[in-house]
Amino acid sequence: MNQEEICRFICQELPRHRLQSLLESIDAAFNKSDKHLKETYRHVPLVGPGPQSHHFMVQEALLGLPEGDGFQVVNRTTQPAGGHFALICAGAIKITASVVTADRTPPTREAKFRRELRQENARLQQQHPDLFEAFVPPFGPQDDAIHALLLPYTAKWSEADHSAPLSCIIAVPYSDDLNSYHLWVDVGQLWQYYGEEEGGLADIAYPKLRDRMRNVEAQTKEEGGKG
Repeated sequence: MNQEEICRFICQELPRHRLQSLLESIDAAFNKSDKHLKETYRHVPLVGPGPQSHHFMVQEALLGLPEGDGFQVVNRTTQPAGGHFALICAGAIKITASVVTADRTPPTREAKFRRELRQENARLQQQHPDLFEAFVPPFGPQDDAIHALLLPYTAKWSEADHSAPLSCIIAVPYSDDLNSYHLWVDVGQLWQYYGEEEGGLADIAYPKLRDRMRNVEAQTKEEGGKG
């Protein structure tokens, strides 16, 4: 599977200004949470309230994004009930966001793809299991879309500054295997694909891309079985 093709498809479905507003909202949420934590907790180590504050500030910021032109943000309830997270819908793309603490699982480099993504997925699934329920279409069996994870990394909580993400990853997991990804890149790599329509590139048809992704998943499963 060509990762560039998935990147182009994401940019085709998610306009540049929408991605910009997503990232600006996350940056603002980090800054707001950092100020709140420093003003509220003088003696309690931030390793306790910090991750939760950043997570909910990010969800609150994303849920406040303006909608329109095929862009929608849905307030989803966690199971068991008690929490909420933003489900971003843009064409055939569904995006959920989760803040990742750098000292728990270091940002993954593609050179260590399999082993480190397996560790990352295990941690994310344990902390935010509802993020992975998007593999079951969130709006019913007729809803067929690519699920992407937006993963802003915060500094480890023994450090003082958590006012901005260290980095932000965009990832597209397999539909049937939480240990594998079709795409795992820094979100900054998406900018290069905007404006390519000026060069006469044809739109990427979602059904064909979906079928190729499923073929890759089936081939990976078959190769795993042979091992």
